[in-house]
Amino acid sequence: MKYLLLLIVSLFSLSAAAASEWVRAEVVRVDTAKQRIVLKHEPIPSIKMPAMTMRFDVVKEVPLDSYRPGDRVQFQFKEAGGSLDITALEKLK
Repeated sequence: MKYLLLLIVSLFSLSAAAASEWVRAEVVRVDTAKQRIVLKHEPIPSIKMPAMTMRFDVVKEVPLDSYRPGDRVQFQFKEAGGSLDITALEKLK
């Protein structure tokens, strides 16, 4: 039982570490009505994802109205039901 608990805590820690990683990207398209954004992002080693252009859902606490195509950004994400949801987004200078 102790080993099972340790395994669960370890997996949760890995999941939390992946969620706190910052990933750099360029904005391709913004859909404020659906709270979605398309980003051309760098590789994400923690989930073994290569660089690509893809659509992300964005949590409602992150406003999208100040982002435009071509903006350079960094973001944090969480895995939710087989998709990646952006939980933090900020412009880079």
